[in-house]
Amino acid sequence: MNREEIEKRVEKLLDPILRSLGLSLYDIEWLSSGKHNYLRIFIDKPGGVTIHDCQRVSEEIGDILDVEDFIHVSYYLEVSSPGLTRELKKPRHFIKSIGEEAKVQLKEALEGRQEITGEIMDADEDGVLLRWEKGEDWIPYENIARAKLVFREFRRKR
Repeated sequence: MNREEIEKRVEKLLDPILRSLGLSLYDIEWLSSGKHNYLRIFIDKPGGVTIHDCQRVSEEIGDILDVEDFIHVSYYLEVSSPGLTRELKKPRHFIKSIGEEAKVQLKEALEGRQEITGEIMDADEDGVLLRWEKGEDWIPYENIARAKLVFREFRRKR
């Protein structure tokens, strides 16, 4: 099985588990690194994911994967939150992050810049509208090499 097939099959098995726990799937990654393989599952929910959420999902999907037995190599199973500075890889990640600030590395420079930081104003299946220091620009996903949210600490005025 290739990476995409493993990820799709795991996603299908995860769906009812996550729904029953009030969670959503953010991303799945199958990584092979030297002698080691990793199945990484990133979960999310409004208000944030707890360690208990990760543990429950890990136990439940681990049991199902043992029974289904379609991954024929040893691997490490990791379940976690995508984090505050989560990577934006898929259109649904950008759509869910409208109103958030993101750092975007571009394949082709925009106004002389390969990296821009700005607010995600809109997004769809084709690209993202980013408001940054030089204005607003529509960026097709094909021109995005990498993107992630920027964490801004909230400081209360005294």
